[in-house]
Amino acid sequence: MRIALIGQPNSGKSTLFNQVAGYRSFSANFPGATVKYTVGKTYIEDELVEIVDLPGAYSISWYDDAEKEAIKALFSMNIDVIINIVDASTLIRSLELTWELISINKPMVMALNMMDEAKRKGIHINVNKLSEVLGIKIVPLIASKGKGVKELMVEAKRAQPPLKTNVYSREIEAEIHKVEECIEKHVKSVDMPVRTVAIKALEGFKSCLDMVLNTPCGDILKNARRKLKDGVEIERERHAGCMNIFEQCAKVSRIEKKATEDILDSVLMHPVFGYLFVILIFLTTFYIVFKGGSLFEGLIVSAFDSVNSYIESSIPFPLLSKVAGAVIGGVGAAMGIALPYLIPFFIIMSVLEDTGYLPRIAYLMDSIMHILGVHGTSVIPFVLGYGCSVPAVMATRTLRSKKEKVISAFLVTLIPCSARTVVIMGLVGYFMGPVYAILLYGLNLVVVAVLGASLKKFLPGISPEIMFDIPPYRMPTVKTVIIKTWYRLKDFIYLAVPLLIAGSVILALISYCKLDPYINSVFSPVIWGLLGLPVSLGIVLIFGVMKKELTLMMLYQALSLPTFSMVKDVMSPEQMMVFTVFVIFYVPCFATISALWKEVGIKNAIFITTGTLVLAIILSFLARVIFQIL
Repeated sequence: MRIALIGQPNSGKSTLFNQVAGYRSFSANFPGATVKYTVGKTYIEDELVEIVDLPGAYSISWYDDAEKEAIKALFSMNIDVIINIVDASTLIRSLELTWELISINKPMVMALNMMDEAKRKGIHINVNKLSEVLGIKIVPLIASKGKGVKELMVEAKRAQPPLKTNVYSREIEAEIHKVEECIEKHVKSVDMPVRTVAIKALEGFKSCLDMVLNTPCGDILKNARRKLKDGVEIERERHAGCMNIFEQCAKVSRIEKKATEDILDSVLMHPVFGYLFVILIFLTTFYIVFKGGSLFEGLIVSAFDSVNSYIESSIPFPLLSKVAGAVIGGVGAAMGIALPYLIPFFIIMSVLEDTGYLPRIAYLMDSIMHILGVHGTSVIPFVLGYGCSVPAVMATRTLRSKKEKVISAFLVTLIPCSARTVVIMGLVGYFMGPVYAILLYGLNLVVVAVLGASLKKFLPGISPEIMFDIPPYRMPTVKTVIIKTWYRLKDFIYLAVPLLIAGSVILALISYCKLDPYINSVFSPVIWGLLGLPVSLGIVLIFGVMKKELTLMMLYQALSLPTFSMVKDVMSPEQMMVFTVFVIFYVPCFATISALWKEVGIKNAIFITTGTLVLAIILSFLARVIFQIL
């Protein structure tokens, strides 16, 4: 048996899934799409069943990739039972999706979640009456506390199709029936329930409208749409019906005391103080992640360095010793450089997400982020990019538009991460002064803004305006935070670690075979001819793809200098600036490339990687020209 969980965003769907099958689940992609769904297995009355956690959707009419794949999954994944998760505290709005799901006519049960939140708002729901009106079984739930979960799964196993599928007035049902009857006769290969296609075509939903118009049913559909005012009557009746159901089945009592949520929002979403708190939250997050991460990084890296030295000294064969050291170094780079930062970051993000604060940040930052061609939801990846590009790219998975994901992923790879900051401060800041370092950060912001606006204009696809759903504040549970952290972490472990090891081995073989001079000669037309940098820096930039800090560590070694302080004797200020500009903008590290592959697909990962390389060459060449003019 396969059970699908579907509900509107912030209805507690993922919390329910984690309670049921969180520890025994895995992520997967929808066929032909990068949108994720999660699959888990659990036992219901000694029978093993599969639970599919679909992306949140407001309606069967999809308006972004996540909604599209969620709805398509209902019709293509052989779903046996639908569990519709409904937020009891926003019942009127939540019933809109329920109303549409009923037309699918699959076995269905409603999980009326957040009953405690509804009670806090003074909303009292007669569950039995609601079940009778809708014609489906309803189980009241507090998923965050596990209350009602067992009963819900038992009811899901026994679920029946809705008793009432004709939910509109007699006049509207008559028009739906005409179109539905014609579709059954004349339209082939319909991959959705015929009634759903008929309703959505009448409403003017493009995918269903195109499916029906150019068939013998076209005239019938046009006449029906004319009678129903292009589907407005259907939408109006659905909205009114949801309101009517609420009035029949629920009562709202007055709350005298001002809610804590209102008090918090008056401060956290204030047009002035709200931004101060956003800055404070981000600075605190940044401090915890990178101060704590740097502490563990030193311990872990030193441990791997010791193991690496022992392995290399114990193996008598030079090539085998080199490869073994590279493998250890690759694992050490993942465990020592990335994980100490990723783990606290994912924990903090899970807590902020579960408390309901992340949507509030997105709401506040939306107008500002529009300058960069994205929405307020992209602010978190951008800020995190100043620490590490890997979690910044992985944070783009929360974005709903594929176009916005690509734009945000591209732009965050250009943000100077902590490794690039090492180069900026350690080379330009140290030898040329802090003013030049600040100018580089200013240049970076200008480039990101211009490129963001350009990508928005020229990239295919749409990035529609979004409606921000501000959920109530909730207390996160330890179990949910741990599960979310693990889901996000294992993606990095499974993909990035193997790539880091492979890259480390390749670079070790290059060094062992003494191919450095040949590689430098290959890149000399760009490194020396175009940018005016010493030819020996070609291999440095290649190793920088492994780990950006290596570019600074290997700089003086590649120049055959005994100490780093002597770099100023070999490189001019112009060369230092050109080199640093190139490092800021060129190909992100292997870990970031693997994160791009995971989040936006291999084609977009190649596009972004190539784009950053071209951008770095152009900007560093312009830096050289400007320096020569000045």
